[in-house]
Amino acid sequence: MRTIVFLLSVALGLAVAAPAFAQEPTTTAPASSEAPTEAAPSTAPSADQTAPATSSADTVRRNAEVLSAISNLAPMIGDVQIVGPWTDADRHGVWRTIMTQTAGEATGSRFFVQQLEEKDGRASVASSTEVTEIAAVDGAIVGYRADPPAEGQESSLTLFFDVLPSDGEVSQTYELFVAPNEPYRFGPATN
Repeated sequence: MRTIVFLLSVALGLAVAAPAFAQEPTTTAPASSEAPTEAAPSTAPSADQTAPATSSADTVRRNAEVLSAISNLAPMIGDVQIVGPWTDADRHGVWRTIMTQTAGEATGSRFFVQQLEEKDGRASVASSTEVTEIAAVDGAIVGYRADPPAEGQESSLTLFFDVLPSDGEVSQTYELFVAPNEPYRFGPATN
């Protein structure tokens, strides 16, 4: 049953992502880098009408960086999500989750929660924690979602996991609580 659920989720993901895979990356410079044609003297814009020049070199560099990151993404990475913001005194950023699945295995997903810190317009990984209990869950994780933090706990993260048991019966919900600089808590959801 796990294999079927896994294969169905992969097939659905491929169907949704197929248009993106079909695109060919371009290696030519954008049209804005072509030599401009000379305008007639009477139609030239005045100095206050001239639009600021954009740096095509910056665009090319950013595109190359993105394409490189995507092409180097390991095939075992099955899911990556930004699930909410965090703050800790003068530091701030977003929570990112990563789920891996080894090819050919229907069980044993590994799950990581990372704090990405935003500083000077750049993001870096401030912390990375593996939620080891997820690999031991008896069933397939068919989805997860973030819950808005409670008042006064804006830096914390609460995730709910939908798990289809290996016996194919009624799905179960697990919850994960994460806060900066504290151990996480994971287990069956309590209502």
